[in-house]
Amino acid sequence: MHAMIMNETGGPEVLQYGEIDTPEPAAGEVRIRVAYAGVNPADWKNRQGMLAAFRPYVFPYVLGFDAAGVIDALGEGVTGLAVGDRVVTPTNHGQGAQGSYAEYVVSAVDRVAPIPEGLGFAEAAALPVAALTAWQALQHNGGVQPGQQILVHGGSGGLGGFAVQFARAAGARVAATCSTANVDYLKDLGVDRVIDYVTEDVTAAVKEWAPDGLDLLLNTAGASSLTHGLDLVRSGGAFVSIPTLVDDGDIPADIAAAAERGVERIFSMMTDVDTAPALTTIARMVVDGGVQLPEIREFDLRDAPAAHEAIQTGHTRGKIVLKVADL
Repeated sequence: MHAMIMNETGGPEVLQYGEIDTPEPAAGEVRIRVAYAGVNPADWKNRQGMLAAFRPYVFPYVLGFDAAGVIDALGEGVTGLAVGDRVVTPTNHGQGAQGSYAEYVVSAVDRVAPIPEGLGFAEAAALPVAALTAWQALQHNGGVQPGQQILVHGGSGGLGGFAVQFARAAGARVAATCSTANVDYLKDLGVDRVIDYVTEDVTAAVKEWAPDGLDLLLNTAGASSLTHGLDLVRSGGAFVSIPTLVDDGDIPADIAAAAERGVERIFSMMTDVDTAPALTTIARMVVDGGVQLPEIREFDLRDAPAAHEAIQTGHTRGKIVLKVADL
């Protein structure tokens, strides 16, 4: 099959279009013919070798967690899915398999969700890692509840855009930070208080909006971008951060400092818990209009290096996807 292949870690230039063996599904897996692959910040960090602590780098190496396409082969024992089904998945890349920047990818059935009618492949490919990370941070780790006051720091990215909408869907009051260019975007998503970090003092704005302290703070943007975050959360509240691998501060010290103030400090990475059911629910919310998809920027698979240059700046609004095939 054709894929964007790495033979070493490094900059965007290490991504080269070429051929590699087509994967075969093992028991409990399906093989998917990829229409679109999603691009996430984790991908450029993976490209540079930063995920070595989580999985081995065996070359040739194919990046990409997110895929949307059509099942074309079933592994032994697979039930409930069939060849020809339109599906979306975070794939088996995190477990050591080749990634989704390719014509075919494999995924365990518990990570595969059907794409409902009314949702295209490009839109579906924008969901898995960003939406599931936001969902788990709020539902599993943050314990979001109706009536809570929640701040999403970094609300205009792919993950942040999903987070503000999931929080609103749960009945919470939501504030979110962004740059000036994204203020109207977050207002359109229904954010109650949009804080422009370029023109406003974030700490002062949050304390005015939530004078008794936040019930939940979700930081998607890195520790150095919100150095006084703990001061914004009430005792008994929760402060959840999405690890960036490049700007996470002193995690043990942060957890200890939060505990002294009665704040639950959580570093939330996406897991495989309830992946398929959650992704199914999220896709249905999109189709039903309860969740608005982020702005999607599309690149051809061969242009993955340019996609990486765009996402590595850290200021991309919405989601980037790679078109692999017309299906």
